Amino acid sequence: MARVQSPPVLSQIRVARNYTEQAIGLRALKDEVVGHVQRKERWIEFGILESLVEILQNGRRPPPTRNGKEPRAQPGQTGPLAEDEEVRLLSLQLLASFAYGGPPFLGPLHAVGAVPAILPNISPLDNPPQLVLTALRALSNMANSTPLTPSATADTGQELSEVVYSPGPLDALYAILSQESADATVQEQKRLAASLISRLCKSPAHQDALAEYGILDALATMLASFVVARGEVVPGAEILGQSDGLANLIPAPATPGADLALVLDAVSTIIADSRFRACMLLCSPAIMAVLPATEFTPQATASRAAWNALEMSGFGNIRAREPGAVDYLLPAVPVPQHRSMSSQFAHFPPLGFTLSRENLASSGRSSTFKFTGWDPSRPDSSGEDPGGDDPESPLIPWLIHLTWSTQGLERVMAASLVTSLFKAGFANPEREQALAVLVVPLLCQLMKEHDREIPTAIQQCAVVEPDMAMRWTVQERVPEVLARLVADSEPLQQSANDCGVLKMAAKILKDSYGPQPVQSAPRPWSPSPDRGADAGEGVPTCRVGPPGHIPAYVHKIRMRESALKLVAAMSTLKEEYRKALADLDVVSYIVESLSPSPGKPKHAKEKPSAEKGAEEGSTGGISPYGHNPDSVIMAACHATRALGRSVAILRTTLQDHGVAVPIGKLLRHADAEVQIAASSAVINLVSNCSPMVKPFLEAGIVKTLCELAHSPHAGLRLNSLWALKHLVVDVGNNLRKQCVEELEPGHLVQLISDEAAEEEALQHHTRTRSERRSTDDDDDQDMDTETLHEGDAATNTGPWVWPALSRAILGSLSSPRLQQASLKLSAIREAELNPARRARNDSLAIQEQGLGFIRNLIMLSTPSAQTEMVDYLFSALGRDRLFAILADKLKVRVVGAVGRRAGRDTVVLYPQARVIENLTFVLVHVAASVPRHRQLVVAQTDLLKLLGGHFNSKDVGVRRALCQLFTNLSCLDSDGDRMLCAQRALELERLGFLAKLEGLEQGDADLDVRERAKAAVSQMKAPAA
Repeated sequence: MARVQSPPVLSQIRVARNYTEQAIGLRALKDEVVGHVQRKERWIEFGILESLVEILQNGRRPPPTRNGKEPRAQPGQTGPLAEDEEVRLLSLQLLASFAYGGPPFLGPLHAVGAVPAILPNISPLDNPPQLVLTALRALSNMANSTPLTPSATADTGQELSEVVYSPGPLDALYAILSQESADATVQEQKRLAASLISRLCKSPAHQDALAEYGILDALATMLASFVVARGEVVPGAEILGQSDGLANLIPAPATPGADLALVLDAVSTIIADSRFRACMLLCSPAIMAVLPATEFTPQATASRAAWNALEMSGFGNIRAREPGAVDYLLPAVPVPQHRSMSSQFAHFPPLGFTLSRENLASSGRSSTFKFTGWDPSRPDSSGEDPGGDDPESPLIPWLIHLTWSTQGLERVMAASLVTSLFKAGFANPEREQALAVLVVPLLCQLMKEHDREIPTAIQQCAVVEPDMAMRWTVQERVPEVLARLVADSEPLQQSANDCGVLKMAAKILKDSYGPQPVQSAPRPWSPSPDRGADAGEGVPTCRVGPPGHIPAYVHKIRMRESALKLVAAMSTLKEEYRKALADLDVVSYIVESLSPSPGKPKHAKEKPSAEKGAEEGSTGGISPYGHNPDSVIMAACHATRALGRSVAILRTTLQDHGVAVPIGKLLRHADAEVQIAASSAVINLVSNCSPMVKPFLEAGIVKTLCELAHSPHAGLRLNSLWALKHLVVDVGNNLRKQCVEELEPGHLVQLISDEAAEEEALQHHTRTRSERRSTDDDDDQDMDTETLHEGDAATNTGPWVWPALSRAILGSLSSPRLQQASLKLSAIREAELNPARRARNDSLAIQEQGLGFIRNLIMLSTPSAQTEMVDYLFSALGRDRLFAILADKLKVRVVGAVGRRAGRDTVVLYPQARVIENLTFVLVHVAASVPRHRQLVVAQTDLLKLLGGHFNSKDVGVRRALCQLFTNLSCLDSDGDRMLCAQRALELERLGFLAKLEGLEQGDADLDVRERAKAAVSQMKAPAA
C-alpha cells in the first residue's frame, strides 16, 4: 500500500492560489479517503474538516437578488458548474464521505460546525441541483449514523434536528418538496428531504414548524400525486374543481419509482398526535382537489350489491351515510348495531399514546399529559368541537384501501397515517369496524411474516444489507402502529386478540432480551495499534469519537420499545387481556425495562441473588441485555400502569416482581418526562387494593410525591396529586395529616384555587390582541380567531395565515372550499395551540385532582375519625377560606370586560363539570360527619345557591353528587338531632332544593340519579313527618 502523502495535499487545499488548484487537491483527497475508514480517521487528525467547512463558508458568491433578477439555479436546472461551485461540490462530497463513516465521525463533524456550513447549500433556489443533492446526502448520512451513536453522546441527534429545523433550512425544504420537475436529480432531492423529515422530527416544536412553513402542504401535494398516478381520483373531481377554483391544483402524476412509503412516513411523523396538523392534511388544497367529499352514485356493480345486501341483513345502514366513491374500492364491512363505549373506563388514567417513535422532549408542551389521566379534548373543557359534523374526507378510506392493496413498508405507513387521522377524530364512527376488519389483521400478518430470528453472522455486522434493513424497519414499526391503533378501542383490541397479537407481543419482548454479546462495532485493524490509546486526546475537531452500536443491537432495543407499547395498548380495557399477558410472563421483562441497565429477566419464583454477575448486566459494566434509553423506560412505565389497572395483577404478579423499587427510583430521574411516566404508574400502584403501598411508604413516597407536587411542570403536579389522592384512602389519620403537612396547606390552597395564572394568561392574550388590532388599519375586520401561539411573537405581528393560502395560485384564493377550510383550521388551531386555553386546561386538571385529594382525605368509615379529619382540614386550610374557594369555583368568570360591558376580547370562563363533581363530594363528606358539620354546610347559603344552578348539568356525575349531598344534609343521626334536622330540611326546602330534587326524581334520564333523588326527597320530608 502506498504511503499517504497527506501534508502536501492538505497544504494545496489550504493555500491554493485559485479554485482550479483547490479542486485538484480536493479530488486527490477524495480519491484517497472514499471507502477507507482508517484514512478518514488519519485525515480527521490532520484537521481537514476545518478546511472543508471554511471552503463552504467562504467559497460562496453573494446570492443573487430576486427583485428583477432570477436566482442562479432554477429548480431542476442542470449545466456546467462554475469554479467556486465545483469546489463547494467536492467539499460537500468529502463531508458526505466522512459522515458515511458512521458514529465515530459525528463528534468532529459537529464540533467543527459542519451542519451549519452544509445547510446554505440545500436551497434549490440558490444552488445548482448537484450541490443541493450532495448537501442533502451529507445530512442524510449524518442522520443515518445518529441512531447508532452510543448513549453517552446521543445528544448529537437533537443537535442536528435543532439546526435543520430553523427558518432558513425550513424554507429550503419547502422549496425542494415543491419542485414539479420529473428530473431524476430533483426526485432524489425530494426523496432525501422526506427521509430527513421522518428521521429528524423529534418534538412538537419541530412538527409545528414543518406545518407552519408549508412543508406539510408540500408533502400533501406529493401524496395527492400518487392518487393521480394510481388513477384513483374521485370521479367528477375536475368538474367540481372548475366550479370552485381547485381544478388547477390537481397535481401531475407521481413519477415512476417515487417512494410512497417515505411520503406517508414524513406526513405521519409531522401529524403525530395533533388534531390541528391532521386537519391541515385533510384541508390541503391538493388533497381536496383530488379527493373531494362529494356525492357519488355508481352504476349497478357487485360492490354496490354487497352494500345493499348488508343493509337488508341489518348489518349496516348506507342510507344514514351514503358511501363515497372511494368506499367502493373497499370490501363491504358489516357494522354492528351495538358498539362498545370506552368512556366507561374514564375513571382510570387513560394512556394517551404517542404517535411516533421519537423520545418525549421535556420542552415539548403537548407531551405534558401523555402519561396523565387528563383529557383536554373532553367537551366540558374545550367547548364546541370545531368542524365536528363535517363530512369525512375520502382520504381516510383511500388510506385504508392503500393499506389493503400495498405491501411491506407502504402498508405500514398507510396504516400509520390513517391511525393518526382516526385518533384525531376525523373518521366516521363506522370506520372503527372497517379498521378492525381490514387493517388490524393485515398488520398482525405483517408481524408474523417478519418475525424471524437474526442470523448469528448479522448480529455482529457493522453494516447490513438494504433488504435486511428494510425488513427490520417494518418489524420495528408494525407493533408501534398497531399499538396506537388499538389503544382504548374495544373492537380493535378484540380484532387484534383474535389474530393472536398477545402471544406475538410477548414473544417480541422476550426476543429483545436475547443476550447481545457484541454491541459496538469493532475498530478496523491497524498496523499501529498504539494509536487507539490516543483516541481521547486532541481537540474535538481533530478527534474521532468512540465506535457506534451495531445495527442488530439498535434493532433489538427498538423492538423492545415497540413490544412494550403494544403490551400497554392491549392492557387498557379488558381484564382477560391483562391476565393473558401476565400468564405469558411479560412482567419480568417489563420490570427489567424500567432500569437503564437491565439484567436477566427472572420469574417471580426466582429470588434475586445477593450478587448478580456480569452476565446479568447489573455490575456497572456493559450488560449483554443492552442499555435501555429513556423511551424504553417510559414505555415500560406505560405498560406497568396499564397492567396495574387489574387488582389481581397488582396483588400478585406486580408485587411478586418488586415493581415498586424501580418505579420509586424513576420518580427522581433527571428527565421530567420520565418522572411523569413513573408518577403515572404510581397512581395505580398506590391504590387502596395494592399491597405495594407499604413498601412505597417505607421508601418515603409521601415526601417524594409532595416534592413533585411543587414542580413547575404541570404534568408532575397533576400526577403527584392524583397519586396522593389514591394513597390517602384506607390509611390512618396520622398519615393523612402527614400528607397535608408535607404538601403544605398553603400550597394545597394554591393548587385548588390557581385562578390567577389562568386570568393572567387570558388577560395577556386579550391585551396582545388589542395591541395588534390598534396597529391594524382594517379595524372592521373580524379578528375573533386571533391568538398568540408559541413562536408567533417572533415571526408574526398579525393573525395566523394558513400557509396554503399564502402560497395558493391567485385563481384559487377565492375558492369557497379553501375559505371554509381556512376558517375551520383557525378554529382548531385556536383550540389546540392557544397558550391561554392550554394553561386553563392544566389548571383545571390540577384543581380536579386537588379537590379529589381533599375529598378522599376526609372520607373515612369511622365517624370519629372522619370528624377528626374534617376539623383538621378546617384548621389547616381555614374553614372560611375553604368555603370561599369552593364558592368561587362555581361562579362564571369574565376576563377582559371593561366595567360591565363585554367586548370582542371578552373571555367567559364557565365552571367545569369535573371540578364541580369533586367539589360537591368534598361537601358530601363534610356533611357525612357530625350534625354540627352539616349545620355548617347548610349555613353556606351562597355556596348552596351556586350549586343549585347545576341540577340540570349535562354531566350525570354532577347530578349524582348533588343528590348525595342533600341526602347527607337531611340525614338524622339520633333523636337528639331531630330538631336540627328538621330545621335543615326546612331551610333547604326554602332555598328550592326539594323541588329540584323532585324534578330529578321524576324526569332524570339516569336511573341512578332518580333513585338517589328519591332517597334525598324521602329524607327531607321525613323530619317534617
